[in-house]
Amino acid sequence: MDELRWPTYKTRSITLDRPLDSKTRGSAYVVDTEGREYLDCVGGIGCAPLGHGDPRWVEAISGQLSKISAAANSYQTAPQRAFAGALLERMPISDARVFLCSTGTESTEAAIKLAVKSTGRDVIIAFERAFHGRSLGALSLTATPAYRQPYVHCLGEEGEAGFAEMKVARAPFGDLDAVRELCEKYQGKIAAIFLEPIQGEAGIFPATKEFLLGLRGLCDTHGALLGIDEIQSGCGRTGHFTAWETIVGDAAEPDIIWMAKALGGGFPVAACIARTGIAQAMQPGTHGTTFGGNPVACAAGLATLNIIEEDGLMQKAAAQRAILDELADAQPLSVPFEIRGIGAMLGVGIGAPADKLAAPLGTKMPELGVLVTVCGGHTVRSLLPFFAGREELTKFWSTLKQALEA
Repeated sequence: MDELRWPTYKTRSITLDRPLDSKTRGSAYVVDTEGREYLDCVGGIGCAPLGHGDPRWVEAISGQLSKISAAANSYQTAPQRAFAGALLERMPISDARVFLCSTGTESTEAAIKLAVKSTGRDVIIAFERAFHGRSLGALSLTATPAYRQPYVHCLGEEGEAGFAEMKVARAPFGDLDAVRELCEKYQGKIAAIFLEPIQGEAGIFPATKEFLLGLRGLCDTHGALLGIDEIQSGCGRTGHFTAWETIVGDAAEPDIIWMAKALGGGFPVAACIARTGIAQAMQPGTHGTTFGGNPVACAAGLATLNIIEEDGLMQKAAAQRAILDELADAQPLSVPFEIRGIGAMLGVGIGAPADKLAAPLGTKMPELGVLVTVCGGHTVRSLLPFFAGREELTKFWSTLKQALEA
């Protein structure tokens, strides 16, 4: 594969082929072309809430493929109307409209344009350790300098200007006083505060209720919008449809939410949802997409939402953290560790972050039959299907323990 595509990924010597068994529901296990079986705790990095090959999901997609597969967004289709309606019904924004697109970074770009256009302002506050995507706008919100250079240069940063100058100010995650200082520094210029309610790529760090409500208050005081990136945490992974609801409940609402990954059940589906009054700023010509909201994608998204509801998968996802905690108490690892996360969005920090003790586990655990991602060299991440329970989590934990002791 390396001789065919850009060297943007560290390719592993595993060629995935099919689910192990998906006759009645999706599978948490995959099989490679050599016949080896793996528990898949990656799921395309959180894109497989139903597991692989759920027959109901497959039927919905294949059925739509025999009808209309593509349509310009100036025309209406029944799948898009049904999916948009079902999505808005589940959102913690009482009066909202949706922009349908295909990828997480595309939904982030939509949120950026919406915030700037609707407020007439041009500064966005983002956070250290954040990851919001790799296209230029989303990249400016992403904290890792190695990802951003030489493409974008943000406010307050040293060094030479990059290809694009972005008016993004950055604060430590969880530090409300630092955000308050930025709001005062850029008084009257702040369009929005954008953040992940659970920082995923950073190693699974949930925000507190107090921090999120504090940001809501600062936005209200300074006339800014509060935007919540639920690309990885949304669609039920934390036990509610959004992590915002899991953490905050109904104490407040954000202005903008965007999500992707799990939303299509494995098919590329994303969405940016905003209050109707804000969304009205995006008149014809201000934004668009070719494949976003196409009938096949909407059929996949609607099937995903229906299966999650019919099978009670949010409740099952919510239980994963408690099961993992129980397993860890019964069989602690041989090194210092910390379990972080909510529901089915979990990370196990191994040792001190600077020591990067988890780095080898991205190779060792697949050799033992479990696929994982490692964040920053310090955290093993699990993004299992929502239905995964004690059996799958026991395999994950025992394999992690074995890999560390090998």
